[in-house]
Amino acid sequence: MGPLAEHLRREIPPRLAAAPDSAWGVVAAALDAGDNLEVAMGKADLLPATVEMIVAETAQLISAKERNVFAKVLAGERELPFTPFVKHLFKAGKEFHIITTNYDRLIEFATEAAEIGVDSRFFGYLHGKSDPKRSTDAHRDSYFSGRNPQFRTLPRLCVHKPHGSLDWYEVGDKIVRCPIDTGAVPMIITPGATKYRESFRSAFDGQRNAGNRAASKANRLMFIGYGFNDDHLEPYLCPNLKLTKPTVIVTQTLSDNALKVIKNSNETEVIALCAYPGLGWTRIVNQDGEELVVSEQLWNLEGFNKGVL
Repeated sequence: MGPLAEHLRREIPPRLAAAPDSAWGVVAAALDAGDNLEVAMGKADLLPATVEMIVAETAQLISAKERNVFAKVLAGERELPFTPFVKHLFKAGKEFHIITTNYDRLIEFATEAAEIGVDSRFFGYLHGKSDPKRSTDAHRDSYFSGRNPQFRTLPRLCVHKPHGSLDWYEVGDKIVRCPIDTGAVPMIITPGATKYRESFRSAFDGQRNAGNRAASKANRLMFIGYGFNDDHLEPYLCPNLKLTKPTVIVTQTLSDNALKVIKNSNETEVIALCAYPGLGWTRIVNQDGEELVVSEQLWNLEGFNKGVL
C-alpha cells in the first residue's frame, strides 16, 4: 500500500486541476498524518470522477509492475515463490481454493507455470464470460471405463477475487475478462472507493460469495500477507476475529487484528510466522501465547518454501 499511496499523492493532484475535488485534501492530510492508504481513503467522500481517477492510476501502477515480473519469469530469470508452493500443495489433493484481494494475476501466472489449471469462474480467453459451470467443466477430462464414458477432475486452483482483477472490464451490463491491455480502466475496488464499490456491487458478489462458501467448507486455512482488515471476508474466515479451523499465518508483520485473531483462537491450533524486528529472523507465535525465534526467514513465501515444505 505504501508505494501505491505515494503514486496517488504524486499523480492525482495534477489530474484534479481540470476537475477539482476538495475531498482529496482530506486524503492527503490523513496520509501526511501517518494514516495508511485504506484508512486515509475511508475518511473522505470523494466525487465519482475522482474515484475513477484513483482506480485508473492504481491499475496503471500495478499493471506496469506486473508486466515486469511476467517478463522476468518468461525470460527464465525468475521463479515466483508461489510456483513451488502450489506444486507442493497439490501433492495433497486435486482442488484448492484461494481468496485474494489483489488485482494482479501473479497467482494465476505462477500456478500455470506449475502446470496446474486455474479456475477463475470465467469461460473463454480473449473475451471471457463469467460462467462458473463452464469454467469448472474446463477442468475435467473424459475417459472410458469399458464402454461407459466417465469424467475425472483435473488439478485446479479455484481463484476468488472479490476486489476485481486487472483483466476484468465492463462491456454493456456484463463483466468480460480479457488479458490484453486495451487502455480501458479495469473493474477493481480500491481502498475507500465506496461509490465505485456500490456501482459494481453485482460484479463482485459472485466472486465474494463463492470464496466465502469455500472458506466455510474448508478443513484448514492459510493466510499469506493478510492483515485481517477486510469486513467483507472476516465474517466467513474468522467471525468476530476468531478462528475455528487449524490455521497457518505467514506475514512480515502481525497487524493488531491479526494479534487479536491469534489471542481469540485459543481453542484452535493457530501458528503464525512473522519477521523478528531488525534481523530478518522469524518469530513463531501460537494460540496459547507461546513464542519461539528462529534464525531462518520463514515469514515470506520463498523462505517458507525452503524452510518448511
